[in-house]
Amino acid sequence: MNKIFSHSFLLRFGLACVFLANSLTAFLSPDEFKDLVSESFVVKILPISVAGFVTFIGVNDLVVAILLLIGWKVSKVAIWASIWIIGLIFVLGIWSLDALEHLAFLSLAVAIAIHEK
Repeated sequence: MNKIFSHSFLLRFGLACVFLANSLTAFLSPDEFKDLVSESFVVKILPISVAGFVTFIGVNDLVVAILLLIGWKVSKVAIWASIWIIGLIFVLGIWSLDALEHLAFLSLAVAIAIHEK
């Protein structure tokens, strides 16, 4: 019981929920992500269509969520999550309120990456 409610698990669970919510949004409401990607600099460098990239976002976020929940190579997954969130902050615009919100998720990911094995 104590292991389930450890700070490590709770941090992983919280970050996994963020990635799961984004994955579900990408699959169930892809227009939100299509608009975000279409209005950013990313659209100019994508080697695939915006719709294909949104599908990639959904799959990526689902895999990250699952790996965090099951505890597989947590530090490496958290490093990838940190890189992904940094990329998202640049897509959102580093001076936006959305970017500020995502700094909290970045902090979670970095804390997990530093403290997990």
